[in-house]
Amino acid sequence: MKNDIVVEVKDVSKVYESSSGKIPVLNGVSLSIKKGEFVGVVGDSGSGKTTLLNLLGGMDSVSSGTITVAGNVISEYDDKQRTLYRRKNVGFIFQDYNLINELTVYENIILPFQLKKKEIKEDLIDKFLAMLKLEEKKNAFPMQLSGGEQQRAAILRALLSEPDIILADEPTGNLDSKNTQIVVGLLQYFSEHMGKTIFFVTHNMALTKGCSRVITVKDGKIATR
Repeated sequence: MKNDIVVEVKDVSKVYESSSGKIPVLNGVSLSIKKGEFVGVVGDSGSGKTTLLNLLGGMDSVSSGTITVAGNVISEYDDKQRTLYRRKNVGFIFQDYNLINELTVYENIILPFQLKKKEIKEDLIDKFLAMLKLEEKKNAFPMQLSGGEQQRAAILRALLSEPDIILADEPTGNLDSKNTQIVVGLLQYFSEHMGKTIFFVTHNMALTKGCSRVITVKDGKIATR
């Protein structure tokens, strides 16, 4: 695998079992993502784009094929290994923010550092709190923040944990148009200026204008790349 390739998906399929039989969701998907790419992923509901994100994030296992992230074949991991992988190697940004209400903004941001037993970079945290206009909210609780502020805090938590890949699943779904543009702009900035590798799932094609590449998932396959 080339040094600049962070994610390598080879002939991956995913089939779910149900009472009515097997339900194929992904069918022979192959994909490579380079370091620092901001990849937009679009597709109709049920096309398989979120399933692909879940597989990359170690939240589900493949039915066949291989997924390699930063040189690690995560498709061979068991449940325990996938849990450790999610904690150490992946930054998640979801539509519902997933901040812990009982923790302050600062405490939410440093949580990944504590879980990884890594040094807390106070200067870097303060720098980006100011950049994201959250410096005055550092000791506030999530319920005291607007939706846009909560999502910015969630993005900062994901970015500062230094993951191999950042997975953003409809991260602007609960935001107004102004905050949507801010969030997408932040993701683009961190990709271009800090070399962060971002996999950005959205139903809104217009939001992918700042992406370095756009992938369309259709009927369990990658239709365009």
